[in-house]
Amino acid sequence: MVFARSTRLFSRGRIPALTMGAFAATGMAYMAIRPEPKKVHAEQKLSLWESLPGENMPVNPGFAKLRGMAAEQRFRTALSESNGKTDFDVVIVGGGIIGLATARELLKRFPDMTIAVLEKEREVAAHQTGHNSGVIHAGIYYKPGSRMAYTCVRGAELMYEYCKQNQLPVERCGKLIVAVDEKEHKQVERLYEIASLNGVKDLEVLNSEEIRKLEPNVVAYSALYSPNTGITDFGLVAQCIANEIVQSGRAEVKLAFEAKKFEKRDDGRIEIWGAEPNQRGPTLKVSAKNVITCAGFYSDRVAGLAGGDAGKAKVVTFRGSYYQLKPEYRGICRMNVYPVPSGGGIPVGVHFTPTVNTRRGIQMIVGPGACLTFSREGYDFMNFSMKDLFDSMTNMNLLAFALKNPSLSIGELYKDMNKRAFLRAAQAYVPGLTEDMVEESFAGVMSQVFENGGIAANDYILERNLMDGKILCVRNAPTPACTASLAIAEMLADTATEDFKWKKEEGASDEKNDAQPQPLAVAA
Repeated sequence: MVFARSTRLFSRGRIPALTMGAFAATGMAYMAIRPEPKKVHAEQKLSLWESLPGENMPVNPGFAKLRGMAAEQRFRTALSESNGKTDFDVVIVGGGIIGLATARELLKRFPDMTIAVLEKEREVAAHQTGHNSGVIHAGIYYKPGSRMAYTCVRGAELMYEYCKQNQLPVERCGKLIVAVDEKEHKQVERLYEIASLNGVKDLEVLNSEEIRKLEPNVVAYSALYSPNTGITDFGLVAQCIANEIVQSGRAEVKLAFEAKKFEKRDDGRIEIWGAEPNQRGPTLKVSAKNVITCAGFYSDRVAGLAGGDAGKAKVVTFRGSYYQLKPEYRGICRMNVYPVPSGGGIPVGVHFTPTVNTRRGIQMIVGPGACLTFSREGYDFMNFSMKDLFDSMTNMNLLAFALKNPSLSIGELYKDMNKRAFLRAAQAYVPGLTEDMVEESFAGVMSQVFENGGIAANDYILERNLMDGKILCVRNAPTPACTASLAIAEMLADTATEDFKWKKEEGASDEKNDAQPQPLAVAA
């Protein structure tokens, strides 16, 4: 009886509340009756050491190897030489693949530039970059003439070349986008036209027999075959880029630095205050002549801190869960096999993807879904944030999207909760797949911006010339951002050079494509 009543009190939250009240009352009573502290020593003038252990000592080679010479030198000398302040030419907020690639591009173009990359997590590429299918997209889906289309096509070739130069795992394994009937075949033809306009090479439209020769377990009416679609480990690519920029001696990657305040100083520099996540201190501080934000899930909020309009280009996050084939069944396919897009801009559909992910191994994964999250870092259905959910539920553009696509919205939620329904989407074109062949794998979260009328933004969005022309904010960069990251970095370097009125320095690298894509969208 007592146990049952206690359980009810806990479930209603009464016992924790009563306990906290009792602690508070006890503390207040103690403060009221405690005796005055006695002076143990007479007052005396402090004598301060000029340095602390480890300060102004010889170089730490191990530290320099891991974090770069710039970080090692600041570690030893920052307090004595500059009272802990760290000043750079450029600060990039966000240590995903776009922020890191942008830092790399700027270092190539400007041989004397110093850069800091601020990353909230304790590792680079902790979120979208490190939790995705790992597909190097060819540029099939994207609006012809858009920056997204241009950077995807160019970025794919840059990514293949970067992986080759740095001996990272990469495979040009190909991709099938399959139509299960004649009605869906019209989408295959449409995608062929779009991809051709985007400059995607070596495409073929295949019939059912030709599909069977490439993938015997795929049953479909037709398919668009893209031999130049591939796979890599974007998390590993990001780590490689991070290592490259810190070894330049002119850049640092500051981990566990959550930017919380931006302010323009009297001398024109931008000062950024932050702290380690979930900690009160110490206060972290950097300054820069210019700032570029690439903050992923938090791009709208960071832009708001940096003087932008946080109410525009609001971020919405979707969870994509994956299954993987058990070892004895992972040879069910050898290439990427996708359905035709389901419409609405979200999602591309449950697909089969081989992986060369160094964390999860060489696998064949099936997924993802696209379920609205209750937290911006909602990797699990139970992850919940009142602030994040409130932002989503009051986003009129998201609500308009949901009303226009009710079956998609409800269907994705159901698939996220029901394994059988999830796999049914894959069985539509690989009918031999059964539930006992798969096991749970990882989940990723993707960010998306919806524009007026409930339309998923189909191009990158920037907010420019904030704080008197000192800050550039990336507000929307969804898939294929990993594929396109090195080309996006070129685009951002061009935009920053124009906005910040930089002059190209002698000896700077200028390896660029001559194509002239259309102007960028701005936050709206």
